[in-house]
Amino acid sequence: MSGSKVFIRKQDPSVTSIGIKTSYIPFEIQSGPKDQDIIIRDLPEAYPDQDNNFLFDPQQNPKEFDAVHTFTIVKQVITMYRRALRRYGRTKELNWQWTNEPINVYPQAGVQPNAYYSRSERALKFFYFHPDNLDSQPPIYTCRSFDIVSHEVGHAILDSFKPNFFHSWHPQTGGIHESFADLTAIFTMLDQMDMCEAIIAESKANLHAKTFFPALAEEFGEALGRPFGLRNADNDLKLSEVSHEVHDISRVFTGAVYDILADLFDSHKDPEKYDHAESLYRIGRHVADLVTISILDGPEANATYQDIANKMIETEQKQEWKDVIRNQFEKREILGAPQFAAVHPQSLDWNRCCATMRRQEYTDQIALAIDNEQSVHV
Repeated sequence: MSGSKVFIRKQDPSVTSIGIKTSYIPFEIQSGPKDQDIIIRDLPEAYPDQDNNFLFDPQQNPKEFDAVHTFTIVKQVITMYRRALRRYGRTKELNWQWTNEPINVYPQAGVQPNAYYSRSERALKFFYFHPDNLDSQPPIYTCRSFDIVSHEVGHAILDSFKPNFFHSWHPQTGGIHESFADLTAIFTMLDQMDMCEAIIAESKANLHAKTFFPALAEEFGEALGRPFGLRNADNDLKLSEVSHEVHDISRVFTGAVYDILADLFDSHKDPEKYDHAESLYRIGRHVADLVTISILDGPEANATYQDIANKMIETEQKQEWKDVIRNQFEKREILGAPQFAAVHPQSLDWNRCCATMRRQEYTDQIALAIDNEQSVHV
């Protein structure tokens, strides 16, 4: 028997309205869990039952549950992007930046309020922390957040596509990394029909309603006093309204893609043909494909939002949908407006980004790229 049933959280633990679900992984999983892509590290080994299922109760077996939950989300993201590549006839396999060796995943890597992807460690590490640094408060485990796990895998996936993005001095290239990671959480939700049904039910088919869907890392956000998540994809920010801090500028691209998703969904809604959840599933997959292929076909380094926006318009086949994409990027001042992004290399600020973008293995490379570029213009 190759496939396994697992228990996972649909979203963050604080999103109690949708809770825990049974999911099915149609691939062979070994004890750990582990497979050819992923190895869970530093937790008690999770063994399948006699039917090869990994069904652990989060209260009775929290460490085994966390191991299986984290493994499953990583696997869902990898599977989603592999399918996207196949739909466009891309023969390139999605492999990690090192070799074909699995990525090491640490669901409980230590105490700090963060998580990260590391190429040098060949790892995804998820930490836990006590709100307000009070040991009396129950710890928050970042591995239990669907959004945080998906986000960090997104960094790893993009690094496999475009390794030189981590050597690029342009702030929008860093913004693409952070945005792609946030969008990965959104796309992975939309790649599951039951999540599309939950989104439709919560929002009444209005993607601009205040629901869990555009809010990212709700539990983490609440711990920091942010009631609508650590970040929110449903925003109206323009390039002229943000700084060059990488996280800040990332929100412009994320917001543009989210509005494209919402506009295409509204244009596709037709209850006589499709259930709203099916429409959302179709559009979600289509937008995920557009973003993925456009980044793959874009520059190898120092990619700008304009580069990816133009590739998305070029890749889209329907003229009316090309117009939607162009319109949203024009609203954000990415197309058809003065460019507010730096055109010369400068020191970058990752202060508000996840720990991935602040790791010295990347910041040193980017600093070197800035020095080399500046020396050319002296």
